Parts: sequence; structure tokens; C-alpha cells
Amino acid sequence: MAYPHIDILDWGTLQPLFDRLQAAELTVETAGAWLQEWSDLNAALHEGSAQINRAVSENTADAAAEARFNHLVEDIVPKSSTANQALKQKFLALSDYVPAADTAMLLKRFRTEASIFREENIPLETELVKQGNEYDKTVGAMTIEWDGQVETLPQAGLHLHERDRATRERAWRLLMDRFLADRARLNELYLSMLPKRRQMARNAGFSTFRSYMWQAYNRFDYTPEDCFTFHDAIEHEVVPVATALNQQRATKLGLTTLRPWDMEVETEGEPLRPFNDVRDLEAGVQRMFNQVDPVLGKHFATLRDGFLDLPSRQNKAPGGYCASFPVSRRAYIFMNAAGTHDDVQTLLHEGGHAFHYLESARQPLVWNLNGPMEFCEVASMGMELLAAPYLAQSRGGFYSEADAQRAYAQKLRGIITFLPYMAVVDRFQHWVYAEAPDNITATDLDAKWSELWDRFMPGIDFTGLQREKETGWQRKGHIFTVPFYYIEYGLAEVGAMQVWRNALHDQAQAVADYRAALALGDTRPLPALFQAANIRFAFDRDTVGELMRLVSGKIQELTTPN
Repeated sequence: MAYPHIDILDWGTLQPLFDRLQAAELTVETAGAWLQEWSDLNAALHEGSAQINRAVSENTADAAAEARFNHLVEDIVPKSSTANQALKQKFLALSDYVPAADTAMLLKRFRTEASIFREENIPLETELVKQGNEYDKTVGAMTIEWDGQVETLPQAGLHLHERDRATRERAWRLLMDRFLADRARLNELYLSMLPKRRQMARNAGFSTFRSYMWQAYNRFDYTPEDCFTFHDAIEHEVVPVATALNQQRATKLGLTTLRPWDMEVETEGEPLRPFNDVRDLEAGVQRMFNQVDPVLGKHFATLRDGFLDLPSRQNKAPGGYCASFPVSRRAYIFMNAAGTHDDVQTLLHEGGHAFHYLESARQPLVWNLNGPMEFCEVASMGMELLAAPYLAQSRGGFYSEADAQRAYAQKLRGIITFLPYMAVVDRFQHWVYAEAPDNITATDLDAKWSELWDRFMPGIDFTGLQREKETGWQRKGHIFTVPFYYIEYGLAEVGAMQVWRNALHDQAQAVADYRAALALGDTRPLPALFQAANIRFAFDRDTVGELMRLVSGKIQELTTPN
């Protein structure tokens, strides 16, 4: 690593490093060493940026951390983006360079990125990143009061698992009221982001932001029309199964109608409480990973030395994510654990992302770490399913045998109910960025979300709760912070179910195939990465329907008394 210690907030230090690369003679013979040096510089930038982002995530009220973040996005990122674009053009001008197999996809990405780069978009990107941070700050500061105690949103969400229906309703309404208190603020924030995104697309020569993002996300292997094919498959193959599950839920709860506060409560017993302290969560997931694969267990152990931030607390950014530190060769997991089984699933999920980075870390170029987003999510969602057989205490996990089966079935039900929700989020964004008029209003956004909710999410009674239903888009952070990043979860879930299907026949071989595919990083096209994991990149009715039948059958097996 050529740049192990540099101050990424000091452009006076960084510029000479970029200038040296720009001035260097670049030939076919020197291309490999030059590319590695450029990669090392970007690895140092990536690591420093990850450290700064980590600080603002861990405490959104930290003024010093926010100042570093703002300096990064306002000064360093614009200058480094321009410098990297110049180096990209220099490299692409090497017309007689013939890429090796591991750099062919990199060259394709570089060409795409160079073709859409516009210097006038840099200040727009800067402002959008800052506005995304504003969304995180707004939501991260949200709390409710519960019996005289202040609770964060993840902590308050625990009450939605209570058996007492009145308690669940009270908690749900408090949570919704808290979001609605910032409804106007979030409307204003999002509506101020849309013109900037559309302007970026126009600056780059695209008629819609969707077309621009298709290139920005390097979506080489599927089209918007393929997304609609996937939506259709979900509507016809998944929604009926999800509707049947909702009917079963209502029957088990003794209800004629499901209300939104009835969707999290356990129907088979008391809420699963896998841990009281995040140290127990950490240790239990470590045991599970050890069982899945000893090498993956060792990977997770490296995160436990200062690269995990798990508990929920006030002024912590919402959600969860995994970041990579390519100089230190470490991964980092951030989440908001509050004591639920969902927290176990989240840590397994983010662990899969960490393993993807750590398995691909053998790739020498920073741009080839991890992989295309659609396959990154196979890594995470696949790990949730590969770890499912180890949920019982007898196999390293957290639960009795009966509760482990309940948790396993709960995970599978979650796949069924997630895919229709994914379709709502993705179809909503297609409409916003390719179909809606430029003078779109918050009322229009609410109406479209409500329409799509009714199409894909039947069986939940929102009578008298129209405001809460139609503002659901405000509660999905991806819509604000990473536009169009959501179809990846759906496509990857189809891949993860195929990894799981293979594991039902041969767990060890499925894990071996999974690791082999992760190790390829971003060096292969998306279908080839799926193939390396012994699965198919497909999302039509036949593929989705076959997997739904498999999942439904496994749920029945897990829930049928012996």
C-alpha cells in the first residue's frame, strides 16, 4: 500500500500525489504499476472517508464530526472527483492497452463513469450528500416518550411485538405521530433534492434521472423493462402468498381484520428476545458464523476489535450498514440493536457484506473490491439464510429448538412480505424519476405511494390512517439518500433464495460456492457472479414462482408439529 498514512482533509497533501500520477509517463508496460499506485491513493481516500462517515453516523449531534464531514464533501470530494476524472481519461486514452480478465469489467466501468462525468454536477452532488445527511440527522434525533422514558425509534419499535393489542396500537401511533411531526420538513427536503437530481441528468445529456442512474450504477445486465417484469412476477407469484400469510396471521391472532400495528407481533408465542446486551448478540452471532464456516468466523472476529457499533442510542443515525477500510483491510458494521430477532438478522446480513469485502480483499485494485450492488446483497441476504440452521443454542445460536424453528420460519415469511414492499419502493422511484412531471408536489408523491401500496400490499386495513399510509415513502431512507438503490435487494433476494435452495441439499458446497463468488469481487459481469455461486440471474414468473413454492413448503415443514 503506497499511502498508508495521509491526511485526506488536506488537499495540499493530496494534490501533489494526483499531479504525480497525471505527469507520469503511461505506457502499456507501465500501466499495471501506475494503476496500482492510483488504486492505493483511492484506497487511502476511501478509508479516510469511511472514518469520517463513521463518526457522523455514530453521533449525528457531534459538531466536530459534522464539520469534518462537511469539509470532506464540500472541498475534498469535488477536487478528488475532478482529479480522478482526469486520471481516468489518461488511462482510457491508452488505446493499445488490452485488459486482463480481472480488469476488463473495471475498464468498462471506467468508460461509463467517464462518459457521464460533468464538472458542473460536482456541486450538485455535494449538496445532495449534505441533504442526505440532513435526513439522517432528522430521523436520528426522533424519539418518543413511553411511560416517562425517552426512547429511540428502534427502542420504541419493540412495543410493536407486544401481545397486548392496545399496547401495540399506542406504540404505532406514537411512532407515526413522530414522523408526521416532521412531515412538512421531509416534504421540503425531498422536493428540493429532485430538481438537483434532474439537473444532473440533463447536464450529462440524459432525458431522465433514471437513465442517468442506470449508467451511474453500472447496470449493464438488466433494463428498466426488466424491473417491470420483476414487479409483474412479484404481483402474480408473491402477493397471493403474502396475502395468504396475512390471512393466517389474522386467524392466529383471533382478528377479522389486520391493522398496521398487528404486523410485528409473534403469532406463535411471546416475542423472541435473543439477547439483553449487545455483547451477547455479538458473541452469539460469532458462534453462528463459526458454524457456517470457520474462515468466515475468523473474519467476524476481526470486526470485534473496534469495528462494530451495534446498540441503539439517541442521536445515532438510523438503519444499519457495512463499510470497508481498504488500507487497514478491515470491515465495519453499524446498526441500531434494541433486543429483537430482527437485530440478529441485521447483524447476519451486515456480516455477509463484511465477508464479501474481506473475501474480495485479495483483489489488488480497490475498484474490484466487493462487487456490483445486486451481488453485494446476495452476499448479505444469502448469509442470513446460510446461518438460519444455526439459530438454536445447541448449534451456537440463541434459542431453544422450538424457538429456533419459529425464528427460521419468521425469516422465510419475511422474504415473502419483503418482496412486495420492495416493488412499491422501486416502482415509486421509476415513477418519480421517469414519469412524473417536473412540478411534482408532495400530494402527488403521497397519492402514488398509496396507489402502489394498495397494488402490492393488500390485506392490511388502513381505514382512518390515510396520512400514515401515504407518507410511508418518507420512512424509507433509501429514497432520500441513495436514489434508485432498492431493486438490488429484490434481485439479490432471488439469488439468495437459490443459494439457500442449494444449501438445503448440500450446505458445505453451497457455502464453498458462495465464498468463491465473493472472492471474485467486481471482476465479472453480474450473471457470471451468480453463476460462480451456482445460481441464475433470473426474475421472471417461473423463477420467482418456483422459489415461492419452495419457501412456502419449508415454512409449512417448520411450523407443522412433529
